[in-house]
Amino acid sequence: MKRIDIPPKFFVLLISGFLILTFVLPVSAVKEWRESNLERGWQIWISAANFDKAEGIKPGKSERKLAGKAQKPWLAEDILIAKVAGGFADYEFESPVAGKAYIWGRVADFRGGGQSWFIVLNSDNIADAGDSLIIDTHGPIWSWRGGRDKPESQSPTDLKKGTNTVRIQPREADAAKETLFDIFMISTKPFQPTDEDYEKAKEGLPVEPAGKLTTTWSTIKSRF
Repeated sequence: MKRIDIPPKFFVLLISGFLILTFVLPVSAVKEWRESNLERGWQIWISAANFDKAEGIKPGKSERKLAGKAQKPWLAEDILIAKVAGGFADYEFESPVAGKAYIWGRVADFRGGGQSWFIVLNSDNIADAGDSLIIDTHGPIWSWRGGRDKPESQSPTDLKKGTNTVRIQPREADAAKETLFDIFMISTKPFQPTDEDYEKAKEGLPVEPAGKLTTTWSTIKSRF
């Protein structure tokens, strides 16, 4: 059999391409969000239905009968519905800054008030272990609510520059008392958001893996 000699440069390019596919393409994070710069700060607005991972709670598209009973308008394309306590939804996003974080949620419920959600930023602790905010619902009408007993709704944990994680979890929920979550907002400055603030926020522009692949591949080739 004739021996095939592979040029060293071609071999390096081949291995580099494999490494790019291995490390660049797998991306797990929120795919859609909005950003704003209100009160001289930075905000990110994320749909609760746009989770990376969830257990025990579902988006409205999977609970159409319940979603149909929820008052409109929603701000997001879909909402998150909790039928029982427990369960969770996880989100991953990028922040350009580090520091204090203030969290608000647009929430509702089918009980008529007295329900609530946990929301926790950058913590491995379970939701009720002290690192979370408790966001109360006030009936079927959507409203922006901050953390219970937390001045300015400041998170016990801070934002990180780069990758951050959020977990939301229903604190109470039951049949005919389901809790609903539309949007949550994380801000570097304290203020109570409005629907109009969300509507004016600009859609985030993620760096697509394909774009990263092209740029990185071009850089590698230029070295040979």
